[in-house]
Amino acid sequence: MKKLLSLMLVFLSCLSIFAGVVGVQAQNIKEARKHAEEILLPLEGIAGVSHREDPPRIIVYIEHEKYRGMVPKEVDGFKTEVIVTGKIKALSLVQVEEEIETAYTYDEAVSRIAEVRPIVGGISVGVPEDAYGGKMAGSLGLVVCGPGGGYYILSNAHVIAMNSKAQFLPLGTAVLQPGTYDGGASEEKVGELFKYIKITFGPKGKNYADAAIAKVTTTEYLAGEVLGVDNKNTYRIAGTTEVAEGDVVRKSGRTTGVTQNTVADTDATVKVWYTLSKWAIFYDQILVNQPFIQSGDSGSPVDKDNKFVGLAFAGSDTIAVVCKAKYIISGLRITV
Repeated sequence: MKKLLSLMLVFLSCLSIFAGVVGVQAQNIKEARKHAEEILLPLEGIAGVSHREDPPRIIVYIEHEKYRGMVPKEVDGFKTEVIVTGKIKALSLVQVEEEIETAYTYDEAVSRIAEVRPIVGGISVGVPEDAYGGKMAGSLGLVVCGPGGGYYILSNAHVIAMNSKAQFLPLGTAVLQPGTYDGGASEEKVGELFKYIKITFGPKGKNYADAAIAKVTTTEYLAGEVLGVDNKNTYRIAGTTEVAEGDVVRKSGRTTGVTQNTVADTDATVKVWYTLSKWAIFYDQILVNQPFIQSGDSGSPVDKDNKFVGLAFAGSDTIAVVCKAKYIISGLRITV
């Protein structure tokens, strides 16, 4: 009897939640979207929320078809459209889980998962095994100019500034190239963690970028350059740009090299899983259609016409998530 009463209370609480979502007319689509984010994102199976203006509707991204029934037909008087994306995960690689303008040419093709000198965007990078709590690897984004006029390695925070429990590492933690998953050891140190953009986990967190910088400690580096499709020549990224739905963007990463695909959304709010039980909500994110990135591509620089769009940091089977350049640059005080 107690179990039945408990189930009834849960059912009634769900009704009360959706009663607040359905049947109330919001002043505009953005106000309705904000309400949808507050109510839906904490729920199991909801991967993200966005909206479209023409016609006005709320877009709800879900992890699996089985969660479709959780999404109301309307939110504050605006219809909803449901898109199945799969579960969005941060994509560092952990042991447990067109024509290019040439900027630099290596003597021979290099392996993205091996030691590469000079260091360049799009190759394996990570932190020591004892700092992380296991072997791992992600992607070096760019070598950029930062505080004090020095040069810094730019990548995702979860690649060079976090351990396996999604806890931030102490400043000064070594950055290795390649990452330990690819055989990197203390002798391959190329930088020291200098600054990261804090990520607040849970339903009350309001995050915009997964990014960090490490002070370069090697003399062999290529500032602003990225390894090209042939793994021998590089291309340069300089300046920033914004993108629109349907634009084609490019990335260079540790696992899948140079890839291109189209932008599906430019203003999405998404739930990103960092561990089996720890997730964070990111606002104003770019979604790119897959295939674009895979595990180990976290930290990859994304560009359009050689201008910096942002860093790829998470994804599912159908979409990749890119945090925008403007939040990365302002949060870390760097120039690209």
